[in-house]
Amino acid sequence: IGSCTQSLKVTGAWNEGATRSQTFSKLLIVGVSPDYKQRCNFEWVLETKLRTDAGVTAIRSCSAMKADEPLNRESIERVAASVAADGVLATRLVAAASSLKEGGSGDTRGSVRYKATDVGYGYYGMPVVYGEFEASQSIFSLETEFEVTTQLYETRGASLVYTLKTTGKTQDANNIVRDDITSAIVARLREAGLIQ
Repeated sequence: IGSCTQSLKVTGAWNEGATRSQTFSKLLIVGVSPDYKQRCNFEWVLETKLRTDAGVTAIRSCSAMKADEPLNRESIERVAASVAADGVLATRLVAAASSLKEGGSGDTRGSVRYKATDVGYGYYGMPVVYGEFEASQSIFSLETEFEVTTQLYETRGASLVYTLKTTGKTQDANNIVRDDITSAIVARLREAGLIQ
């Protein structure tokens, strides 16, 4: 999938006990990131893909929350209720390894690694430990291998329904990377019958 995102792979799994016959038509989209601009840009692309490719009504958390409002269970429940969402689709960076190369020689001049733990995330995939949350980096940097987790929750009981894991490698093409990842997410949700 995509031109600048190499080896993009998406896998999906149902949560134990989740009802497999449910279809979602109105989703609250949350890009779980401490970087407000990165969060809003990702949400905008995913909202556009859901609306145009799947006919789903999608509401971006950035359009329904104040910029300084914390991402937590209370704020997500409030927003989901206010927009009458039947599901919350939360996406976060789980791991990334980046390297910066100079010239055409392939010499690595520096590298960065980021690894989050699931211990720091609670209801609706929101951060519990903000120290870890603030340590995350953008996946849209130079030559990055990444892992992104997307979780779909139903809003009646904040129950996890389905989890997607997206992995790949990219080279500094922010809009194309967002487009590739969001297209893959929408395609997998459609394959699972969670959206039309």
